Amino acid sequence: MKAGEVRILGLGNPLLDLMVKAEGDIYDRYKLKKDDALLAAEHHLPLFDEVAQNPTTRYAAGGATLNTMRMIKWILQEPHKCTFIGCIAADEAGERLRNECEKLQLMTHFEVTQGEAATGKCAVLLHGKCRSMVTHVGAAANLTMDHILKPDTWHSIESASAYYVAGFATGTCFEGVLEVAKHARSRGKLFAFNLSSPAILQHFKDQMDAIFPYVDILFGNSSEAQAYAELHELSGQALENIVLKLASITSAKSENPRKRIVLITQGQDPVLLGESGGKEVMHFPVYPVSDEDIVDTNGAGDAFVAGFLAEYLRGSSIEKAVEEAINAARYIIQRNGFTLGPRDQYA
Repeated sequence: MKAGEVRILGLGNPLLDLMVKAEGDIYDRYKLKKDDALLAAEHHLPLFDEVAQNPTTRYAAGGATLNTMRMIKWILQEPHKCTFIGCIAADEAGERLRNECEKLQLMTHFEVTQGEAATGKCAVLLHGKCRSMVTHVGAAANLTMDHILKPDTWHSIESASAYYVAGFATGTCFEGVLEVAKHARSRGKLFAFNLSSPAILQHFKDQMDAIFPYVDILFGNSSEAQAYAELHELSGQALENIVLKLASITSAKSENPRKRIVLITQGQDPVLLGESGGKEVMHFPVYPVSDEDIVDTNGAGDAFVAGFLAEYLRGSSIEKAVEEAINAARYIIQRNGFTLGPRDQYA
């Protein structure tokens, strides 16, 4: 691989995470609940300024796909092997987000909007082991096809050998996601995708269904798999049957077809894995983390994807990649937010 080229490319909604200890009546003033996650309404917007003015606030680049790309880069510890495409604003938060990516030597192609939309943010209020998350998507929703097709951006897309997109992006830049998926299929490259959330499956069913034929590796959790089942007349079926159904979705034509792999997590219950053409689902046990060691389960799914793809792209077996995925998820749930510590402390 030549210098400047990338191994894996992610496209998604970048957010700047603002993590702070919740104090006083902040939950009541903004009508928040502990261990809740929601999209910001009008009355939540002052919260972001309040958190930003707190000197103890910690910042990190965030958003589902960006979380995964950061951790892949962190695991691989090789510069110029990961890149990310997304949209930010020309503001302080956007610059801070860009700097956070540069610290990790994660290559980025940020579209920068000049309008009213601010860089997307996620306020993470921590209270003991509880946390409340408020997300304002902002400029992240403004990624355009023009930016994706820019020569330098498209060069990075063409240079990649694998791609990862979380389903959230289908609601903000569906055409771009589909274009990348089609490129991957036409070149025989790997395209990985995430169900992301039941709400995404419900609100963007047609868009998600249009992407599935191009997917080589599909990630999700049991709630998302059940949501897919309900939308496709599979309600009441065992989770294993849903996994096999997802694996058997007709694939788009390719000169170099590969088996589709479907991975569904179930918290502390076994990870389920099915393959296209298969009749059995594999179960991979998850060795639980003790309650006293769990700090924050948010981002466990993003870490799971990172661990799997980082190992799989090294040429390891599926079994070894699942083991690494579980290890990555175990690591991240023992930290506050999606933060990455010294690499030598990661097994």
